[in-house]
Amino acid sequence: MAGRVAVVTGASSGIGRAVAARLAGDGATVLALGRDQARLDALSKEAAALPSSGSLVPIRLDLTDTAAVERFAADTVVRYGHVHLLVHSAGGYLNSRVEDASVDDFDAQYAANVRGPFVLTQRLLPALRAAATIDGDGTVDSDGAAPAGADVVVMNSSQGVRAGAGTSQFAATQHAMRAVADSLRQEINSDGIRVVTIHLGRTATPRQEAIFEREGRSYRPELLIQAEDVADLVTYLVQLPRTAEVTELHLRPALKSY
Repeated sequence: MAGRVAVVTGASSGIGRAVAARLAGDGATVLALGRDQARLDALSKEAAALPSSGSLVPIRLDLTDTAAVERFAADTVVRYGHVHLLVHSAGGYLNSRVEDASVDDFDAQYAANVRGPFVLTQRLLPALRAAATIDGDGTVDSDGAAPAGADVVVMNSSQGVRAGAGTSQFAATQHAMRAVADSLRQEINSDGIRVVTIHLGRTATPRQEAIFEREGRSYRPELLIQAEDVADLVTYLVQLPRTAEVTELHLRPALKSY
């Protein structure tokens, strides 16, 4: 990952945090986005202690603030020029039966889970295309430049394939992002940019712990997907030879505890 620039959303905690730390540990320059500056700063300090040549830049950003997203993307294009990897790992979750659901909650989930990622991707396309068209032979150059190619990784949910009771609003946003990813792939694949959607089952994160509590279930994180498992998967996907592309993956806990 040396020489590559990665943008990771949701880096304050959970999956985004694990992915950002792994990429920095593997040598990438990681722009870690999140809403909790204190957590981001703590992650930056941890990353600085890792034995790698990478770096992690903590950036507070609310994806529902379109103007802020546009400013960040514009600054990134100017400062770095190239973005080799964009990982969407941020989002909100609220559950309710249709008859009881709040339309305001629906709007909030749409803003965080669909509109925000859409705008960020749109505004970073010039930098992704720039990374995808770098001349090279697939190896890191002597000046540290990364090989040609760019990737967009969308963290989705099993609810983005089949919605369960009480998840209509959240699941709708996940189905929407699946459609965005599929359409985007066909638009930019010829530019050398790969797009993959990862449909995750229950993963051991603070959000999942809160969901188990609301469901009245015993939370046993050791039986769920680990955030580090997802980070392993991301690094594997982006380091595949450019002759291959994974478009969609479904990751589930090996032992079902729910």
